[in-house]
Amino acid sequence: MPPSAPGVRDDRIDALRGFALLGILLVNIQSFLYGATNPIGYLTPAASAADRAAFFATAAFINVKFMPLFAMLFGVGFSLLYAKLLTLTSTPKKVYRRRMAFLFVFGLVHGIFFYFGDITQMYAVAGLVLLIYVERNAAGVARAARNWWLGTGLFTVLVYLLAGPAATLTSADLEEMQRNFAIFSGARYLDQLRTRAGEFGELIAGNFFGLPLTVALMLTGMLAHRAGWLTDRNARVWRSARVIGLLVGLPAAIVYGWQMLFNAESYGLAMTPHASTLPMMFSVALALFYASAFMQWAPRSWVTALAPAGRMPLSNYLLQSIAMGALLSGWGLALGPQLSYWQTSAVALMVFVVQVLISRLWLGALQMKQGPLEALWRAWTYHGLQEGSTESRTAG
Repeated sequence: MPPSAPGVRDDRIDALRGFALLGILLVNIQSFLYGATNPIGYLTPAASAADRAAFFATAAFINVKFMPLFAMLFGVGFSLLYAKLLTLTSTPKKVYRRRMAFLFVFGLVHGIFFYFGDITQMYAVAGLVLLIYVERNAAGVARAARNWWLGTGLFTVLVYLLAGPAATLTSADLEEMQRNFAIFSGARYLDQLRTRAGEFGELIAGNFFGLPLTVALMLTGMLAHRAGWLTDRNARVWRSARVIGLLVGLPAAIVYGWQMLFNAESYGLAMTPHASTLPMMFSVALALFYASAFMQWAPRSWVTALAPAGRMPLSNYLLQSIAMGALLSGWGLALGPQLSYWQTSAVALMVFVVQVLISRLWLGALQMKQGPLEALWRAWTYHGLQEGSTESRTAG
């Protein structure tokens, strides 16, 4: 079947994006109070069995599994949007670059003022790379995706070999983490800004080590649209994705989860052990299983419930950060120090449920077409353009 036409919205894709928002929050909320060194949270020696189970589940089945979903969906959105821009303007690349500039600035503002773990500024850079391949057909995009996947594998192995064994956190590192926790959990908002900006600056460099993988994932999403897989739920590629996810991603995810669990205390704030690097990277394949299973098997009730949240991802991403601050941070209710690991995960689930309800209210009862940030982003993107224009479809 052909790719979906410009302007035709697939609520199953929106729902999958909403599902990805849940996974992202479950990881981010665990790191919110500790700083950039802490990817999935902190286990104390007194952690309960429930805490350890939640920690293992977060490491094995959530961490580095849901950002890949977002990256692939970003590639789908890029392909759909560019097809639409070709009908509106003779300079679609210029318009798209303007759109990515908005996302990049949003990422900087979000990272400095709300949550140091922002990823959107790196997505904006990766999104610009997609323009190199925008005029290629499905076969050309497939070759590009294959090359980026191969390059990502080589890059990962090279970094692994050059980095050397990771050491446990030093006493100075632990003192810094404890200072961060004291600041984020107890200080006023303005007193947190300098620390948050510093943590964000450190994380930006780490984010760009993930750029090759992000581009590979985005190209995979772009290929899914160009090849018509999204409109053909019986395409063989969906079965292949499940097989790869189960045979490669699942075992690697379990190994990664166990390694993180048994090294959580010796590595201080769950700093990733060197031996976990490759299992972590291979576990990304589990995202392929999630995508395939959701697109083919998700009950209609799930799609109906999650699609509104997925239609306003930027607004909900920011709302998650505001909610984390209001609930956990010193400028809010300061619940962070009082919650165990599993309780923090439970708070994330409750926040997401509220987001789903707000999204349905916003787009349903209030009859808004988009989330507030999405509307602003759209106005910036389409400034000076008229939908339905008969301008040339030549790519600029």
